[in-house]
Amino acid sequence: MNGDTVKGDILIVDDTPANLRLLAGMLSEQEYRVRPVQDGESALKAVQASSTDLILLDINMPGMNGYEVAQKLAGDPSTADIPIIFISALDEVLDKVKAFDSGGVDYITKPFQFEEVLARVETHLTLRRLRIQLEQANDVLESRVQERTVELLQLNQSLDRFVPHVLLDFLNKESIVDVSLGDHVQGDMAVMFADIRGFTALSENLTPEESFSLLNDYLGIVGPIIRENNGFVDKYLGDGLMAVFPESPVDAVQASIAMQNALSKYNQKLQANDLAAIRVGVGINTGKVTLGMLGEEQRIQGTVISDAVNVASRLEGLTKQYDISIAICQGTVQAVQKSGDYNFRFIDRVRAKGRMGTMNVFEIFDSDPPVKLKNKQQTKPDFERGLDYYYQRQFAEAGVEFNKVLKDNPGDNVAQIYMKRAGRNMAEGVPDDWTGVELLQVK
Repeated sequence: MNGDTVKGDILIVDDTPANLRLLAGMLSEQEYRVRPVQDGESALKAVQASSTDLILLDINMPGMNGYEVAQKLAGDPSTADIPIIFISALDEVLDKVKAFDSGGVDYITKPFQFEEVLARVETHLTLRRLRIQLEQANDVLESRVQERTVELLQLNQSLDRFVPHVLLDFLNKESIVDVSLGDHVQGDMAVMFADIRGFTALSENLTPEESFSLLNDYLGIVGPIIRENNGFVDKYLGDGLMAVFPESPVDAVQASIAMQNALSKYNQKLQANDLAAIRVGVGINTGKVTLGMLGEEQRIQGTVISDAVNVASRLEGLTKQYDISIAICQGTVQAVQKSGDYNFRFIDRVRAKGRMGTMNVFEIFDSDPPVKLKNKQQTKPDFERGLDYYYQRQFAEAGVEFNKVLKDNPGDNVAQIYMKRAGRNMAEGVPDDWTGVELLQVK
């Protein structure tokens, strides 16, 4: 490899030799200087030993895991600006959130396509070079003040695409240049998690270009809907996103319904092109959150900090379990009840593993197809009577009511769940302190 043609220095950290060989060989062919290591300690030593432009980092490794490596790099001013792309077989939303919170700039799910890896590597190296060039531009002679002003104006216009202006408004800042580390504001807000179900399996039948196109089409649909309903996207999480609605939980509910309706129309286009339709689960939680600037002096980003974020993520996860589209919390229901414009029903009372409090889960079903929506509206009285019997331990009577629901709406997965629970409880009995709370297996 000619030293003059090297496009960048890349450190690859993975405890699987086959992955190291594959990535190192392919990136070397693209004229990158590559350094492969198999554990976190070796990665930290390699970064200190020689300058690095970008790191490809595995998560599950012996000793120090990828999250810990990223946190140590972010905590050191000399390495905090090195972009980190996580490459991992973990594909849950919380794993991705943790990766970004640890300092990652991107996330690729294994098994990976090399074309996708290469595209993301080139993008982040380009962004790194542009940032370095900007820093150098700030040191030019006074004769270039006008040119620098134009460059900074262009930069601000670009940053508006990365830092929502509504966040700056809440922080009472005119521009991103006015923001300081630690600036924050607290308030009761709604947090939304939305995630494409089964995207990993779906993307296996697509090229990297098709996967990116699909994701960008989807985000191009839902992003404007979120903004139109007074929200903003806090994070893009690969095949999912996290959004915040500072003004009213009803905004989040209205946005989620509009998103599902728009997605139904988009799916018609996909199916017309012989592509699989996509489904999106949405979780909305309302609670006290802190909006602010998090990081350290060399790396800062706007984010939301609150347990409400974790609860919203759990609610999104529960949409898969109950086969529903939109799951909301008790606080969001109270706001919806005041408006009186939405169809909702109670789903379950749950407690997350390792937590003391319980959470009431509700479903918004306004975005269901017309027949499914009508069936849920018509069977709601029987469904609610079944719930009343169930929580009063009258399981036989509950079974009768849920059977009525399923007779008129056989596709109601929630009613099927309660039928099974009622039957099990009649057969096995319940302890004296039974309250009907279901223990989730995830924290």
